[in-house]
Amino acid sequence: MNVEIVTIGNEVLSGRTVDTNFAYLARVLEESSVQVIWHSTVGDTAERIAEGLSRALDRADAVVMTGGLGPTPDDVTRKAVATLLSRPLQLDESVLANIRERGKRSGRKLPSTVESMALIPRGAEVWPNPVGAAPGILIVHREKPVVLLPGVPNEMEALAEEFLVPYLRQRTGRAVECFTLRTYGSFESQLHERIGAMPEEWPGTSFAYLPSYFGVDLRVTVVGNNDHTVRETALRAYNELMAKVRGVVYAEGGIGMEEVVGAILAEKKWRIATAESCTGGLLAKRITDTPGSSGWFERGFVTYSNASKLDQLGVDEATLDAQGAVSAAVAEQMAQGARERAGVEVGVGITGVAGPDGGSDNKPVGTVFIALSTPLGIVSRIHRLLGTRATVRERAAQTALDMLRRHLLELPVDPSLD
Repeated sequence: MNVEIVTIGNEVLSGRTVDTNFAYLARVLEESSVQVIWHSTVGDTAERIAEGLSRALDRADAVVMTGGLGPTPDDVTRKAVATLLSRPLQLDESVLANIRERGKRSGRKLPSTVESMALIPRGAEVWPNPVGAAPGILIVHREKPVVLLPGVPNEMEALAEEFLVPYLRQRTGRAVECFTLRTYGSFESQLHERIGAMPEEWPGTSFAYLPSYFGVDLRVTVVGNNDHTVRETALRAYNELMAKVRGVVYAEGGIGMEEVVGAILAEKKWRIATAESCTGGLLAKRITDTPGSSGWFERGFVTYSNASKLDQLGVDEATLDAQGAVSAAVAEQMAQGARERAGVEVGVGITGVAGPDGGSDNKPVGTVFIALSTPLGIVSRIHRLLGTRATVRERAAQTALDMLRRHLLELPVDPSLD
């Protein structure tokens, strides 16, 4: 099945809003063996929406539209679609009751305009919104599904997971198995050298490298007509891939590095304190993004200036003068100082040059020292990270988490040694 995704909104066309809805939908549809062959974005006018849908119906087997289902005057998707497909809008009492009930629970008196969200094209199927007011809408037009989803990301994702994906998967009638291996510490080209060509024994399998500054995800999707055969092929692919890249795989699926580290700390019953300079608290944020992190995160020090490193962490002034703030010795003292002053088992120190200014011949922009202090010992490494200021900071935080993960598991902190 070939699908076109149409995102609706002037804010997307202006660049003020990043179209994360398309990225999410394309990803989950791929996992359902549904191929996205077109993606278009149209503005908030009935003419543009109708034009976008008409074009999509001409070239795709199904259309998924997101946006323009709210109660404001620029939310005209229902009207545009109903007019184009000759399906007059009708009031759906169950949707209206849900909207009113949500208003009561929130303790707010809703304006009458919100009731426009209960207008549904004639003959359409309503998908109840589990986290919002505007429902999803399914219309089968000349045997082609047209799906309307809200533009609010969490509402769109909830409807896609509960209704859209199962519906399209059932409609394709094909078996699908997929898995993702999350790696860090090896470039895409290095992983390709390890893995080589996709074996012929993996029929119906597609394989993708998905690089980012969080690492390279390896996505495998197996599609076929027989559930048992597809599962067997996926298991074979998983085992053979893991045998080649196990050393740099830190998680599977959508699990983040901070969740992996948190689980290890929780298992050891160890607590952590962070001392950050160039990352400005980003590592602490990453760790505390994980629910339950109060069980292992004690505190974070953001010691940007030399004075703060001396006062808050007890870094030696002579070391600062002799080696500079961006050095292995200072990173180690930051890690040790955080650990001692917080009274915890684990301390992490990060200091570096995020840029765009401040680099030198010996310590160019992107030079970052990361150190760990734990009952297992003190270790530090220098890293040369590429990219913008924001990218260097993100990569520094991810690298620190990976170093910590490896250290706690008593693996080499240098991924190249795997």
